[in-house]
Amino acid sequence: DGALVAPPVAKRRYTEASAANWHALARFVGRYMELGTALLLDVGSTTCDVVLFRDGLPLHKGATDTQRLISGEMVYTGVERSPLCAIAREVPYRDRMCPLAHEYFATTQDAYVILGDLNEDSANYYSADGRPATKAYARNRLARSICADADDFNHRDAIAISQTIAEAQAEHLASAIERVLARTNDAPRSIVLSGHGEFLARRALEQLGIECVLISLRMQLGRTVARCSTAHALAVIAQEVTGA
Repeated sequence: DGALVAPPVAKRRYTEASAANWHALARFVGRYMELGTALLLDVGSTTCDVVLFRDGLPLHKGATDTQRLISGEMVYTGVERSPLCAIAREVPYRDRMCPLAHEYFATTQDAYVILGDLNEDSANYYSADGRPATKAYARNRLARSICADADDFNHRDAIAISQTIAEAQAEHLASAIERVLARTNDAPRSIVLSGHGEFLARRALEQLGIECVLISLRMQLGRTVARCSTAHALAVIAQEVTGA
C-alpha cells in the first residue's frame, strides 16, 4: 500500500514487501510530475515498470508481480538480461530472415552494446557466455544466436540483428504503455523516465507518437543515481518520514 515500515514488519509481510520496490519509486517521482494524467516509465536491466498517475499519485491496478504482469504495469523485458529469443522470432541475416535459436546464446545487452546505447565494459561478465560486455564478444554472441560461425558473421550483420531487436523490444514496451493509458481518457501531460534503459522508453514513446513533457531522472539526479533510482527513492522517503 506504499506505507513505510520497519524491517521486522517487512519480514512478516514479505509477500507485500517483495513486490513493492516500484511503489517507493512511484511515491518519489510524483513530485516531479505536472498535475493531471502522467506516467512513470522505469526501464532496467530485466524489467520495465509502466505506472499511471493522476495529480502526482499512482493509479495502479496490480499489487503483486503477477497482477502487474497481467495489467501491463510490469513488462518482463529489460536492456541487459533479456534473451534475444524472447524478443523476436527471427532476425535479418544478409538477404534472408533467420529464426533465432531458442537458447540462452545472446541478450539485449549485446544488441545495445553493438548499437552504442550501452557502453562497452570489459569488467562486466554478466553475459550469456560469461565473457565481457564488449563489442567483439557481443558480436560473437549474436552470431551464435543464429548458429553462425565467426567467419560468416561481420559487424554489419551484428548491426542488422541489433536494430531488429531494439525495434521489437520498443514495440513490446509501447504495447504495455497503450494498455495502461487505455484506462484513462486523457493524454499524459508529463512522463518521468527512469533507469539506465531510458533510451528504450524514448523509442517506445516515439513509436506511439506521444508528445508531452519528458522528465529524465538521469538529468535530475545524475546517471549513477538514476540507475538505482528505487533505492535512492526509498532512502529519500525514509529520511523525509523519520526526519533522520
